[in-house]
Amino acid sequence: MQAVIPTQPSVLSSPAGRNPGYTDPGRPHITRPKRKIQTHRKSRQGCRNCKLRKVKCDETRPKCDKCDRYGILCNYDLRNDDLQLSKSGASAAIDLTLLDLSPASTSSAEAHHLAIGGDKSDASSQSSKKSKTECYRPTFDDLETLGRFFSRTIHTLGAREFAPLYYDVYTRLTESTPFLFHIVLAVTMVHDSILKQPSSPSDFQAIARHWSLGASLLNRAISQPISQLTSSTRDAMWACAGLLGCLAFSVVDAESVEESWPLKPPDPSDLGWLGFCEGKTVIFKVSDPLREDSLFAPMRGEMAQFMSFETDLSFPELQKALPVQLLDVCDLNRNRDSTSTASSNPCLASASLMARLMPLECTQENYILFLAFFRTMEAGFKQLLVERHPGALVLLLFWYSKVLPFDAWWLRKRARLEFGSICTYLTRVHGDDERVTTLVRQVKEKNRGIEGG
Repeated sequence: MQAVIPTQPSVLSSPAGRNPGYTDPGRPHITRPKRKIQTHRKSRQGCRNCKLRKVKCDETRPKCDKCDRYGILCNYDLRNDDLQLSKSGASAAIDLTLLDLSPASTSSAEAHHLAIGGDKSDASSQSSKKSKTECYRPTFDDLETLGRFFSRTIHTLGAREFAPLYYDVYTRLTESTPFLFHIVLAVTMVHDSILKQPSSPSDFQAIARHWSLGASLLNRAISQPISQLTSSTRDAMWACAGLLGCLAFSVVDAESVEESWPLKPPDPSDLGWLGFCEGKTVIFKVSDPLREDSLFAPMRGEMAQFMSFETDLSFPELQKALPVQLLDVCDLNRNRDSTSTASSNPCLASASLMARLMPLECTQENYILFLAFFRTMEAGFKQLLVERHPGALVLLLFWYSKVLPFDAWWLRKRARLEFGSICTYLTRVHGDDERVTTLVRQVKEKNRGIEGG
């Protein structure tokens, strides 16, 4: 990769604009002492990542600030590989829940112009308007990665019915839209890393770079007034939203059930990956893929079905599809005799969607419907997950039990680890609650031989 970063030459000023070496004959010559060059103490106890990157480690334990900012797992902990991508580092810098839609919003991200078949003079004139502009020039490796996306990865995304549409959209937009270009590369590289385990540190470094660049540029685009966005840019935003969801699901720090949430010690980054749900909602509003001139218009029916699930089913309707023990643990049976449950219950929306999903088998053709589970998660339900409430955990466990057989590459690791971790946590902490143990036993029997891999 090459990055061309234009910089302003430093200007040394002197009295009356004279040359710095000029001496006024009317003044005595003053000999100034030579300035000592400041030396820095070498970081002998720094982490391996900082040594590999040749930067000074601040030696903060258990993780140094340099690694945290760069988006990799600090490897003071010997269990972490060199330059391993971190969901709480790189992802935190691209949290889509922080997107600002106001026209006055500005982004600190630098502009990037792809040198692929475009007018170089136009790119040059645009970059001259920016005080800080990085002209990213795709490398041969980038183009090879792009080839793998179109020959392999793209076919793992979306229903087969719409495969020609996806191919057409991404071939039209990827090379002409910088943020989509970078995210496509990041997703393809993650797919590569899953297929060729173990991966090298340089792989994760490249993933973090493209992921961060793509999300920064997407932030910049979304901060613009909608009236200034072209139709193709809005379509590229929606194309990007689905890929960001794959990235959020696929990047998992843990390597075992015991290291996974909710068994792991509490951390502020817990469940941060759920933020992509709010981000996708924001992108949906700006991109409006249902508009008539959208390239995604042929998918209106599928998207309408995605948005059409009822989220306030009555107790009798819930009881027909979900185990009574689950309704008890979620406190959804309080109004058994009424036509509907209390709308204030934060578990209601997610339980209502699960009731609709229970008769279905998750496949490549309909998995988008299962992702609607996260659209139903409101702030109250997410807070219950943070607090490890048994009702919220059981609902998420049931969702994982439905998607585990699907075994998509971007979902497999998180689903298996967190499924196993939730089962173990509920058994350990709520083992005296017969309702909880019964539910855990049911889902484990259904997914015997799949979970915990």
